[in-house]
Amino acid sequence: MAVRQKMTKNTSDFNIAVIGAGASGLSIGYELQKLGFKVDIFEKSDNLGGLAGAVQLSKGRIDSFYHHLFKSDKFILDFIRKNKISSEIVFKRTKTGHIWNNKYYDISSILSLKKSNLLSNFGFFRLLLGGAIIKYFPTTKELNNKLVYKIASNLFGKEASSKIWNPLLYFKFGKYAELMPYSWLRARIQDRTIELGYLSNGFESLYNHLADAINNSNGNVYTQTVIKKVEFSKDEKKLKINGKNYDRAVITTSPKINSKLLKDVHYSSRNLKYLGAICGIIEFNKRPIPSYWLGIADTNKKNKSAYKEFLAAISYAELDEEWNKSGKPTWPLYLASYCTKDQYKKYTKEEWKKIMIDASLELNKLSGIEKIEKKNIINFKLSFAEYAQPILSPGQNLSPNPESAKFCYFANMHNIFPNDRGQNRSFYLGEIISKKIHNDLIKKI
Repeated sequence: MAVRQKMTKNTSDFNIAVIGAGASGLSIGYELQKLGFKVDIFEKSDNLGGLAGAVQLSKGRIDSFYHHLFKSDKFILDFIRKNKISSEIVFKRTKTGHIWNNKYYDISSILSLKKSNLLSNFGFFRLLLGGAIIKYFPTTKELNNKLVYKIASNLFGKEASSKIWNPLLYFKFGKYAELMPYSWLRARIQDRTIELGYLSNGFESLYNHLADAINNSNGNVYTQTVIKKVEFSKDEKKLKINGKNYDRAVITTSPKINSKLLKDVHYSSRNLKYLGAICGIIEFNKRPIPSYWLGIADTNKKNKSAYKEFLAAISYAELDEEWNKSGKPTWPLYLASYCTKDQYKKYTKEEWKKIMIDASLELNKLSGIEKIEKKNIINFKLSFAEYAQPILSPGQNLSPNPESAKFCYFANMHNIFPNDRGQNRSFYLGEIISKKIHNDLIKKI
């Protein structure tokens, strides 16, 4: 009697589609092709990296939205080192400023914060105590699900909460501020390191590296390709995207787009909330502010300054020292905030430009360094992303296990929450989703 041989398949027998060529999509596609899967990545724009894409300024390309790394960002740093991009990353201590009641404070270190007189001695002590408790003491599920706005004053004291944490919470999350869980605050503090890191030729180079590796191996990265629908074969054993059959699909787009791609598929992350982000870059030929990061926490309702439209100002050249090593020096300044699409559309591009220029001149004056004027402006770029900041209420945390439904896996910024550092967690998603797909397809044969 003949023995029937069990049919075996290899990873190269499977086609995987990835929708979205942002950090998550490219890292997932890269890990899948390393395992031998055939991968097609579809991106509607002509830029790679999503929010880590770039725009052109006078001296070169720069991230359209500001980015930096912490030394605790294990997953992305491990990838950079494994792929020998480590020579291009530089870590350094940077200066941090803080605007409160129309005044600039240097809070770059514990000593400078103490000298700044932003807080009283007691308020300063309470702030340090609260930070130490969060950073070094274990938490509980019950505590993680408490609301930040209700417990911040208990942790940091009323003074530090009113001058630092509450403005950050409300300026960042707007109408959703009172929904944010303690887990977000804890992740924000625990991830922080004194030194910040940056790829000297921009994070765009990292995502170009990923795309090149995929295109030169078992995959393709298609830009300017819009996917309108994910269909299913008649026997529902395959997916059909742009006329081609796939065994699995990874969808890295926003919940709003996901619901259009998969109208008849139920999954719990379908209606999640999120905010957009607006980010302007003003390139000056003079130094605009003395710090890399300038947080804006002015809650004075009588103050009608233009800078109050923004959460922070970030001076790029204060972190990336390579920027001004050759040619005439320039200083790109980011002005950024989270907002809804309607809030973004309340001004035209020219109106946003005027507001941002006015804000930068105001912040320069408050910082006390050499005056800049409109004539010092070389360039201006404006970017808006409708999906930039996930909103998850207590108990809604989707990380670290991406949801799957009907051969589709969902992996976007909601899966990295409560962490703010999306690039690092995107590389983590690349590892776990590629392993999950491998297990689902190969082990079930």
